[in-house]
Amino acid sequence: MTASLLPATLRTLANLRDVGGLRTDDGRVVRSGVLLRSDAPQIGDARLPAPHPSTVIDLRSAKEIDVAVHPLAAVANVHHVALGESLHPERVAATPAAERDLAWAYRLIVLEATAELARIVRIVVSASGPVLVHCAAGKDRTGIVVAVLLRAAGVRRDDVMADYLRTNDNLERLWARLTAAGAHLPSNSDALFGVDARVLAAALDELERHEGGIRGHLLAHGTAPADLDTLAARLVR
Repeated sequence: MTASLLPATLRTLANLRDVGGLRTDDGRVVRSGVLLRSDAPQIGDARLPAPHPSTVIDLRSAKEIDVAVHPLAAVANVHHVALGESLHPERVAATPAAERDLAWAYRLIVLEATAELARIVRIVVSASGPVLVHCAAGKDRTGIVVAVLLRAAGVRRDDVMADYLRTNDNLERLWARLTAAGAHLPSNSDALFGVDARVLAAALDELERHEGGIRGHLLAHGTAPADLDTLAARLVR
């Protein structure tokens, strides 16, 4: 079934949310209407995410995208940043298959997809309005990116985890929507289950071991100091 023929009950995003309201370590709050996250918009969706994004960051690989034009291209600037495509094949091949679980994949992405993360920070700080980040399910890649952005802006780790785990409330409708749209579902069976706080925690632990924490890691791997300062000012009030 094509996305344009989705049943009416599946023509709205299943895993959409605004991360506004999360708290920071110093007692401030993430602004509403600035950063949104979701599963992939489909042709034939009944309505746009609210607030309407002016910028979209699509984390899917080229082979996952089966339409020539992004469904939100008419109303937003769409940036394709294929998260994880830069991972070194030899690193993957050198890891025993039994060890290539989701926690391993998360850690590898945050350690090696540093150019993509730096680019995403630049896109967010340069956006003129709300930013929507999505992959296919809005679950793993989106979860990593949103967590890194929020932690870099000083959001409490417990709040980041709570937002990440909200995906578990949306799974039944999410998989029904992706299946009906003919989306390319993950080949890793672990990725078809809900999100697990331990998996994201492993990735954040890798970053926070760096001198200066996540901010220090991003600065050491291509993110400009001014971009991180602007990110915090843009996301947090």
